Amino acid sequence: MRFHRRWFTVALLVSCLALAASPASAQETVRLTFWTFVDAHADFFLDRAREFNELRPDIDFQLETVVMPFQEMHDQLLIALQTGIGGPDLVDIEIVPFHRYTREPVHLHDLTPIIDRHRDGIIEARLTPYQMHGKQYGVPTHLGAFLAYYNTEIFDEAGVDYNAITLWDDFVEAGKKITRDFNGDGRIDRWMTMLDGGGWFQWFGLIQQKGSGQFDKDGNVILDAPENVEALQFLHDLVYKHEIALVGTSMHDTVGWNIINAGEVAAIWMPQWYMIRFTDFMPNLNGKVAIRPLPAWEPGGRRSAMGGGTGTAITDQIDPKYLPIAMDFLEYAKLTYEANIKIWQEFGFDPFRHDVFSDPRLREPLPYFRNEIVFDVILDVYDEIAPQYSSPILQEVNWEILDPEVFFPVMQENILDPETALRNAAERAREVLSTLFW
Repeated sequence: MRFHRRWFTVALLVSCLALAASPASAQETVRLTFWTFVDAHADFFLDRAREFNELRPDIDFQLETVVMPFQEMHDQLLIALQTGIGGPDLVDIEIVPFHRYTREPVHLHDLTPIIDRHRDGIIEARLTPYQMHGKQYGVPTHLGAFLAYYNTEIFDEAGVDYNAITLWDDFVEAGKKITRDFNGDGRIDRWMTMLDGGGWFQWFGLIQQKGSGQFDKDGNVILDAPENVEALQFLHDLVYKHEIALVGTSMHDTVGWNIINAGEVAAIWMPQWYMIRFTDFMPNLNGKVAIRPLPAWEPGGRRSAMGGGTGTAITDQIDPKYLPIAMDFLEYAKLTYEANIKIWQEFGFDPFRHDVFSDPRLREPLPYFRNEIVFDVILDVYDEIAPQYSSPILQEVNWEILDPEVFFPVMQENILDPETALRNAAERAREVLSTLFW
């Protein structure tokens, strides 16, 4: 197993001398382990541990962080929880595999008590992906609000007003004007939009805008819901009817980034965290990207959704006497007002507390994004975001059913229609769900 560890402790020499002179005032040492698959998350928690120590002079709080590759960490966690040994006290779990760990028996602690203390300031819809049977098993890392990103240079050259795009029908009409084969070689040189691979991620945002999802609030499979079929048909039409969308290229590697950076795509829709991809990997677009709400399906419809995420959990392998301290630490690190400010300052992620969106520290103009204030957009749409319900089979549905059996044949190969593909996928998902005892 490849991983690396980091330690933090505040056992200063002067403290040791004082403790030696006065044994009755000795601090209790509390050692907790935290697993994650993101280096920046480890750094974030170590910083919060230092601050937490200052607030808790009664303990010597020591946090060990272990960073592993994504798949390895999630597999090791599952083995540790199933065998009852070798697991962490706290752990980051990515949103897709999260509910592998909510199958009975559940080895995660219910975090509802610390959530309740902050519920008034939290966007309730963001809590639902980490809930099961009325219990809260994970604390979010960000909101992940879907936003529209427009290359204003392209729109200006084409004489199209991106601010006039308020409905998806407007998006299509704009795309017909912007998509062009400039040299007449039969290949599109400039696309209106781009889908991530087969377009699952874009579809996921669209179905939330329709108030739908992959599962309902009771965990039932609803992949074949009419709203989901309509959204997939819309994506299919973007590619094969209107011919304004590039499909089949990942938006999470250099190939995709280079296409966008070269000005070959006018608009995309992705969560807020994709802003970081722009600033890190697309220097040519500096000062040219405008962020706006998603187009709605109909006037007055939802203009955003949620995408991606990581929930931090506490496992049942923690020493019970340290559980209250772990709960207090997790609350401090991720749930408080100041923690959410730091989520923006240190990660560049949109916080999941709505009461911070008006804080001056989140309202600085961003030169890359035309000196606009992105939280003006998020503040305008966050309360339109629908809950995102999940299931213990979410990973199987996403990775083993939707990708190979829906989005590849429908969107990339064009050999299966959306309704048939989603009906077949729903039937298979229901069969998988029926085999679980949870």
